[in-house]
Amino acid sequence: MFDNGERSLVKQLTALAAAALPPRVIEFASHTKVPPVQSVSIRNQRTRWGSCSNSGTISLNWRLVLMPPELQDHIILHELAHLVHMDHSASFWALLESWDPLFETNRKTLKRMGKQWIHLAQ
Repeated sequence: MFDNGERSLVKQLTALAAAALPPRVIEFASHTKVPPVQSVSIRNQRTRWGSCSNSGTISLNWRLVLMPPELQDHIILHELAHLVHMDHSASFWALLESWDPLFETNRKTLKRMGKQWIHLAQ
């Protein structure tokens, strides 16, 4: 359970994420020429870094603001790739790899560190 200080910190980090991450999504969407992003939301996802709906809504975990920028970008690009391929097929991974110059490094770092980061403030 959070005390007031933890709640306040989470609220501030969520606000920071809401200010910083949606513009990155829009910027990358314009460079990658994906179908239109309808909206971007910041959420307290407990098991995911992000999600993408069929309607073009991208939801991102507020904890992304605690990650290095290259991992933030990797996750944003991952969600944008779902606007093209709504699965994790070989085509999806090939597309993501073509967009992310640090694909292998980012995947390995996320796999190694992601579980520690995702459980912060839970």
